[in-house]
Amino acid sequence: MTSGRSTSGPNGDTADDHDGAAAPGADQRYRWPFAARDDELAAFETYLDNDAVTALLVHGPAGVGKTRLAEECLSRAERRGHRTERTAATPTGTALPLGALGHLLPPDAPVHDPVLTFHAAAQAFTPRPAGGRPRRTVVLVDDLQLLDNASAVLLGHLARTGSVFVVGTVRTPGPPSDVVESFEHEESTRRMDVAAFAETEVADLVRGFLGGPVEHVSLSTLAQASRGNALVLRELAVGAFTSGVLVRDAGLWRLTGRLAGTRRLTAIVRSRLENRTGSQHRLLELLALCEPLPLDVLQSCGHTDDTEALEEQGLVRVHINGQRIVCTLDHPLYSQVIRSGISPGRRREIYREQASRLGALGARRREDGLRLASWRRAAGLPVGLDTLLPAARMARHVRDYPTVVDLLAGIAEGDATLEVWLLRGEAHHHTGRWDTAEECLSAAERLAEGDENVLTVAMERTQNLYWGLGDTTRALEVNTRAAARLEASGQQVLRVNEAAYRLYSGRVPDALRLLDEADAIPVPRLRMWAQLQRSLALSYADRGGEAAELARGVHEELTAAEGEQRPGSPSSHASGPAIYRIAALTDAGRAQEARDVGRAAFAQAVGARALAPQIWLAAHLGRCELFAGHLGPAHDWFVEALGLARGHRVRRAVTFAGAGLAVVLAQTGRVDRADAELAQLRGPETERQQASLMMRQLATAWRSAVSGAAEEAQRVLAAAAGQAREAGMSSYESWLLGDAARLGAAAEVRGRLAELSAGSDSPLTAVRARLAAALTDGDHGELYEVAQRCGQLHADMTGAEAATEASAAAGRAGDPRAAAAAAVLARRLLDRCGADQVTAPRLPATAVRPLTDRERHVARLAADGLSSQEIATRLVLSVRTVDNHLQRIYGKLGVVSRQELARALG
Repeated sequence: MTSGRSTSGPNGDTADDHDGAAAPGADQRYRWPFAARDDELAAFETYLDNDAVTALLVHGPAGVGKTRLAEECLSRAERRGHRTERTAATPTGTALPLGALGHLLPPDAPVHDPVLTFHAAAQAFTPRPAGGRPRRTVVLVDDLQLLDNASAVLLGHLARTGSVFVVGTVRTPGPPSDVVESFEHEESTRRMDVAAFAETEVADLVRGFLGGPVEHVSLSTLAQASRGNALVLRELAVGAFTSGVLVRDAGLWRLTGRLAGTRRLTAIVRSRLENRTGSQHRLLELLALCEPLPLDVLQSCGHTDDTEALEEQGLVRVHINGQRIVCTLDHPLYSQVIRSGISPGRRREIYREQASRLGALGARRREDGLRLASWRRAAGLPVGLDTLLPAARMARHVRDYPTVVDLLAGIAEGDATLEVWLLRGEAHHHTGRWDTAEECLSAAERLAEGDENVLTVAMERTQNLYWGLGDTTRALEVNTRAAARLEASGQQVLRVNEAAYRLYSGRVPDALRLLDEADAIPVPRLRMWAQLQRSLALSYADRGGEAAELARGVHEELTAAEGEQRPGSPSSHASGPAIYRIAALTDAGRAQEARDVGRAAFAQAVGARALAPQIWLAAHLGRCELFAGHLGPAHDWFVEALGLARGHRVRRAVTFAGAGLAVVLAQTGRVDRADAELAQLRGPETERQQASLMMRQLATAWRSAVSGAAEEAQRVLAAAAGQAREAGMSSYESWLLGDAARLGAAAEVRGRLAELSAGSDSPLTAVRARLAAALTDGDHGELYEVAQRCGQLHADMTGAEAATEASAAAGRAGDPRAAAAAAVLARRLLDRCGADQVTAPRLPATAVRPLTDRERHVARLAADGLSSQEIATRLVLSVRTVDNHLQRIYGKLGVVSRQELARALG
């Protein structure tokens, strides 16, 4: 498949990118969207409508978006018929009386006479009528704290007399301002504090700027780097785009390198750091290289006064970290800019001093070993294995695998111990270097002695072979060889390990039999890992409810036990168990719960830089959205998983996510792209997970369906369902047969779906069986109930199709009210699916007769419980007119009561 990579500029268009999403245009200025301030704007409009309120002061730190918010307030006021004016106070203008307002006064205003000037200003700003009432002039004063006293007095007078409404921005923190205090002393002044954007708000802004979906990892990176500061966020995003670091690949924007920002941002940061004393500058350099540092260390270095001064200026932050009071730079960008100005010699000097100081103190805390080793290496000092190993252990404990690799890279092969090889192999595995990991773990296997070490190496190596290199045969060989060296308890663990790999390859009954031993494993973390494999097997067997509860218990227990890794357990991250939980919840028909669990775990994995969980969580979130028929989000999750998997050569994840993406592309009619994706998935059938194979066949079937070859699609689905049945993957068989029913083979699959439903605890399988039966019988009442049940299960696209069929069947049966009700339900479910919708048969839905504005108003009041008399009184209508409206509404929506009306309106 071609990459579809695009580097067009913000807010423009790119013809070859997916979904026709607006992509940035290189020939335009970078327009930053205004978003996430709805509450503030609503408050402003309320204040503006209240004559008792004369001023709104917008407080916030530099770059948070105060001015942008104030400008939007001004635009709102202008659209409401108010005259608007703007001025900006400056430090140089403070000494010039009326300097900020001079351009707003009449040209002939006698500025030498305050009384006459005030009179002329009052006349110039006389409220003008608009919409039947006088409208005050809205005056925006940027940086109100810098306003000269004469301008402040005049503005205050005009506000009190009802001529103007003042919107002022105030930078905080900052020195006291008499002007600000004079306004805030008035009871008619309101204050609004503008905070930094939350991560979800950052995501909305970046998507708006780029005009399309953005990889979640990249959004998290931008949110953390900007800390929600609007100015910093804009400059980082623009800098990443213009430098080619932020690109669009397969319809999804993603960062492909390090954030650098723009020259403007660097200049802003440098200006904040200028004019510091020599001692303060040395403190900033020290923190840029070595933060966080305990406050007592800085005090011992003679920086007590410097710390207090820089904290007051907002450049450093003193806070509690565990049991220590530590000091850090207030923003990551400060560190980046300061480090760029430190010479190599000065760096080595700082690291040498801090390493010497920490070594003299004994490096007593757990994290001190990591800091000591890192600083000694950065200073060019020799670091022995006795220092490197504790440091690498600590880096592994906090899941900082790149640091583990870096710390152990210099150890000669002859000096490397079993622990060194194992730590190296594990770290390379988690950073996507599968071949290097295999070399390290092979060396570890040769050195391993004793059950504990043999088991630990075997678990780690088989995981790398299967998930990293995609080699099932060698994984099972390593597992068998290790089992021969172990006592009974170790062999039990490896039997479970073997069961897991056989499970993924489609031998579910065998795996379930072997996994019956999971609860008996004595080591808690190994037991929990085995139970997760059992939950997946149960999910495949279409016992999704049972699987979901088992996965939930293990996920919660394993998350609580994250602090310590035991020997013999496969390395992972606490977010990893959520993968199994999402799979089970999806098959159990609990889509919203699956989304909530998955998104929280994905954010956790991103924060911990845990690559494998990120990939598989994204892929399973894509599968969840695919089940729901929410094809836009499904596309974006699959593309994100695929991008990460291809970038790190995770073969099995490439196949799974690629197959899922092909299904989405086929269902939405993008046949060429679906074909290209399917072509890349060809290869040795034995090295694919059965789940991936099933989805690949599903994509092939939908590709045929949207091309008009419905019989071919049914044939492919029937064959795939037969393979799923042979493998014991009943949940996948149900999925495949359900889609066959959607594509016209309801009568052929009805019987088998009924059998599967009888042996399943999944409501999804039950509703698929009901759908096949209802489609075969043409029962519009049953089809309507199936559609409602699909909506409850968040299977929205299938529900919309069922409702569409119900509407058509009701029309053929001469029941227009039922036809209208079904059409309304179909439209509501389709709306939940978003813009990307299935293009194969059964859609679009029967047209819905729209309500007029008056009917919509009457319907909403009736749905809220008002009687016809109450509605008539409120709308100044007769009761008879209201009842006539209701009859027309009932006919259009296919309902017969106010209760049904409320449901129809959602």
